[in-house]
Formats: sequence, structure tokens, C-alpha cells
Amino acid sequence: MNHTPAPGGPTPAPSDTTVTVLERISGQFADIARSMTSISDDMTTLQSILGAAPVPPQPSPQPVPPQAVPPSPHQHQPMPAPYAIPTYQPVRPAPYAMPAGPMPVGPMPVGPIPPRPSYPPAGHRPPIPPRKTMSERISQAAERGLVGKLLAAAGVGITLIGVVLLLVLAAQAGLLRPELRVAGGALLAVALVGVGAVLGRDARRRSGAAALVATGVATALFDVLAITAIYHWVPDYAALILAAVIAAGGLGIAHWWDSQALALMVGIPLVVFAPFITGEIDDVLVGFLLGYTAATLWIQLGRNWIAMFATNTAVATLPLCYAVVEGMLTSPDAVQWFVVIALGLNMLLATGSALVLLRSSTQPLIVTLVASATLVPMLGATPVAGPMVASIMLALTAVVLATLALGTDHLRGVTSAVRTVWLAAGAVATCGALMAGLDGPGLVIGLAGVGFVVAVGACVTNQLALQLRIVGTVFTGLALLGSMSLGAIDRMVLRNSLSATTQAQLVIVAAVSLAAVATLTWSWARVRRCDVPTIGTIGSLISLGLVTEICVGLGGAISGGADSGFRAGHTVATITWVLTAAAGLIWARRLHGSSRTLTVTVSLVIVAAAVAKLFLFDLAALDGLFRVIAFIVVGLLLLTLGVVYAQSLNSDDGRAHPRTP
Repeated sequence: MNHTPAPGGPTPAPSDTTVTVLERISGQFADIARSMTSISDDMTTLQSILGAAPVPPQPSPQPVPPQAVPPSPHQHQPMPAPYAIPTYQPVRPAPYAMPAGPMPVGPMPVGPIPPRPSYPPAGHRPPIPPRKTMSERISQAAERGLVGKLLAAAGVGITLIGVVLLLVLAAQAGLLRPELRVAGGALLAVALVGVGAVLGRDARRRSGAAALVATGVATALFDVLAITAIYHWVPDYAALILAAVIAAGGLGIAHWWDSQALALMVGIPLVVFAPFITGEIDDVLVGFLLGYTAATLWIQLGRNWIAMFATNTAVATLPLCYAVVEGMLTSPDAVQWFVVIALGLNMLLATGSALVLLRSSTQPLIVTLVASATLVPMLGATPVAGPMVASIMLALTAVVLATLALGTDHLRGVTSAVRTVWLAAGAVATCGALMAGLDGPGLVIGLAGVGFVVAVGACVTNQLALQLRIVGTVFTGLALLGSMSLGAIDRMVLRNSLSATTQAQLVIVAAVSLAAVATLTWSWARVRRCDVPTIGTIGSLISLGLVTEICVGLGGAISGGADSGFRAGHTVATITWVLTAAAGLIWARRLHGSSRTLTVTVSLVIVAAAVAKLFLFDLAALDGLFRVIAFIVVGLLLLTLGVVYAQSLNSDDGRAHPRTP
């Protein structure tokens, strides 16, 4: 029913809702007017504070009074009672009433206005500061003390050159008496050390004081070396003991001041200038430098002085390298026992020092690598020490390094990287020992034996297992390459290519290599991240080649190198391949999961290789009875294997799906 009023009827009165909305709008306009007034007053106050012209007050808008809205002619008229229908009216919150009157304005705090940050435009690059001139850099280096350190280091070198000239050239020219030269060097050393010790009481002067002390200690060491190498006033051992005492006591100041630079300024000139005093690298010089290295070990305790450790190692190792090279050039007939003992002491000293200093070092890997560098002169000591002595020396070194690698996991500072370096150095020493003492088939047998022993070690221990597998693989690979160089492939392909003795030696090589390959294959297959089928296939193929080498070698050795032994060996090898594959397939029936998959895959690869060998090689290389035996035996084995596997599958199906009565 439509209640639209008729045209020309009475105008309806505005409802209460419309009036409420109008009042709210009017109140909001009043609030805006008061806010504008307050802002205008604040701007005026701010301009007056800043000294600028006052801003004329803006007229504030007056509130708009509510006006009566004429009713719409189409507005709905309420129904008269009793026909009025009650309608739902939502309850709305009362509008917020602003307080009447202007807003109170208080004094604004006066303070500096922060500058507006300026941002560079897009794509703008900041200007490049001008490059400093050389004079400015020198001035800044002088302020940091770098110039003083460089001048002090240069002064140390030049002064020590003068000392060497005093002790050597003056003696050659006969300018001064020997007593005066030695006494002058001693007095200069005492004076320099005394002045440096006095100046070093002040920590700010220790940079220059360290240079004075270093010069004095080096001068004293050169003086002691001169009285035994040039003038022969004291025995060699007494001079070495005196030099060790001077080095340990004089460089104790470096430990006290915590100054590695002081120790370096003694060690570097020592290795450079000492050979000029002795005239050559002889026993006196080598012993003198070894004594210095041993005496200054305690100074590094509790310090992270990698540079000093490297310098001391070079001080003792470089003369030994020269001695070894000189011995190789002269090719002495007798064993130079002093060089051999010095090489062993140098290695033990460097390794023991590294083991002690690892506790306080922040870079243990570098310390271990530096200590392992002492192995370099030992690898070339065969002409100096002889094959047997050099082999024994390197073998003992390998035992020491392997013991450190496998038995120091509980020591502080010994990390996995450190133990890996020791293990690698031990492997290098082992290879050097084998090459020094063996050659030909004996060397190959030794390499294969080491590979087998290391592979067994990787299987029975969890310490450095991955590293042991790698070392064992390397040694086994070297053994395989060595057997190939001895004619292993020629023996398997050509008839009567080698003598019976050589074939017997290669049989031993192949047998040991086969044991190493089998152990390594099983060891690598235990690693989860490795491709087990690929490793198993590669190991099986290499093992098949070694089995063939053993069979052919035995046949040739037994027959005395006749053709019948060659053919019999290949026949037995082919049958052995198939028997191995059959054993693997039968064994796979007891396995489950990935182990069964691997065994079946490898066994089928062996079967395929045996069939390929039968048709591609045996058919042409064998003749007569051996060819017949090979084909008949292989065929019967494959036929039997197929029948057994077919029955096993039927029995498995029967157990999996039993008949229901």
C-alpha cells in the first residue's frame, strides 16, 4: 500500500534523524573554525619570535547555524495510530561535544630549528675525494709510527752488515787483530742490548728499543759464530751451547715485551748473513741454526706468533735443503750421517714445536703446514743418505706423522684439518720411503700393500675415515698404474711377452691390488652420499681385470711362458667371471632393499662382461680344446643359473600367494 501524498498536500515536517545530522555537521564546522584560529595565532607568535613580519590574522570562519530543511513532498508520512507500525531504530552514540570558546594557546618552546636534510638527486654520485699526495701519505705514516719502524729495521740490517764486514773482511784484510775484532763486536752487542733494555721500560719507546735489542743479540750470535768458524778458539759444541744461551736469554725480552718484531729482526738476518761468516753451509752452520731454533721455542709459548714460527722453521730448513742439493750434485759415496741426523732433528723439532704451539695459535692449519715443510729436504736425501738409510728415515717419519694424525684428536688446538695435514704428510713420506728403497715390481707391490692396509684402516676406524679412503685409493691407483707400466696389459693380450719371473711378480702385484680394490669398493659403498651402484660397477670391472691378470700370469708361470699357459689362463678367467656373477646372483636372494639391487646389478654387469669377452676375445685368441671348454662351461653355468633363478621366482610367488582350499 503506497502512502505517497497527493500533489498539493501539506509539507511533511523534518524527521529527528535529519536534524541530528545537521547539528553534527554544524559542530564539525565550528571545530574547524576554532582550529584555524589557533593555527593563525601560533603562526603570528612564531613570526614575531623569528623577527619576520607578522602574518595578518585570517578571518575565522563562522559556524554555520543549522537551517531547517524543507520537507520533501515525497517524504513518507507516519501512519496514524492505531495503524502505526513500530520500526527498529538503531541506538547511536551521542556526538562528542567540543567545549565552547576558543582553544587555550600556551607559549611555544623556543629552540633552534633543525636543518632540513638534503638528498642528492637520482643518479647523482658523490664527489670523489682528492687523492692524497706522497708527502701527505709520508706524513700520516710518520704519525702512525710506520716510518720509525722502517728506519729502525733498515738500521738493524745495515748495522749487522757492518758487523759481518768487521768479522770477515777485516780479518781477510788484516786491518785489526782478531782479539780487537771479537772484543769490539761483544762490546757493541752489550751496549745495544743495554740501551734497548733501558729505553724499553717506557712502553711508548719499545718500537725503537726492540730494534736496538735485536741488533745487539744478532751481533752477539755472529760474534760467537766467528770465534768457532773463523778463529777456532773454542770447540764447536761449546760455541753452539753459548749461542743457544744467548738466543734464549736475549730473545726473552721479546717474550717479556710481547714483541714478535724483535724476534723477527734477529731470525731473518741470521739466516741471511750467517753463511757469510762460515764461508759455506757446513756442519757448524747447520748445528748453529738448529740450536738457535730449539733455544727460541720457549719464547713462543702462549703467543700467537706464526711469523716467528715460520721464520725459525726456515732458519733451520733452508740450509738443509742446500746441503741436500749440494750432496745430490756431488754424489758422495759415503753416508753423510750428520745431514741425516740433522734432517731427522729438524723434522722432530718443527713437528714438536707445532704440537706445543697449537694450543695458543688462532691459525693451527698454517702452523701445521709450515711444520710439514721440513719433509721437503728429506724427500731428496737419497743421494746424501743412501737408499736404505733414506728409506728407513722416511718410514719412521711416516709412522710419527700417522701416529699424530690418528692419536691426537683429544688434544687442544688439534683440529680435523690439522690431522688431515699430518695424514697427508705421512702418506707422502710413505711414498718417498717406498721409492727410495724399492723399484720395479717391488715398488708396485709396496704401493698396493700400503693401499690395502690403509683401506682396512678406513673400514675398522671412524677417525679420518674419509681421508683414509682417499689415501688408500691414491696408493691403489698408483699400484695399478705401476703394474700397467710393467706390462700387465701386454701380458693379458700378447703371448710370450714376459718372462716367467716377471709374470710371477705381476701375479703378486695383481693379488695384492685385488685385495685393496675389493676392500676399497666395500668401504666406499658404506658412504651414504656416494653413488653405490657406480662404485660397485667400477670396482667389479677392475677386480675382473685383476682376476684375469692373476689367471693368465699363473698359467704363464706354471707353463714356463708357453702358449698353452696363456690360453689356459684366459679360459679359467672367463669361467671365473661367470662363477663370480652366479655367486653374486644367488647371494642376492638373501638380501633386501638397496643391497639386493646393488648385488644384482653388479652380477649382471659381470655376466655381460664375461659373454662379451667370450665372443670378442676368447673366440679369436683360444683354439682347440680351450675354446670348447670355455664355451661349454660358460653356457652350462648360465643355463643352470637361469633355471635356479626361475625356480626361485616361482617359489617366491607361491609363498606370496598361497592357494586357498
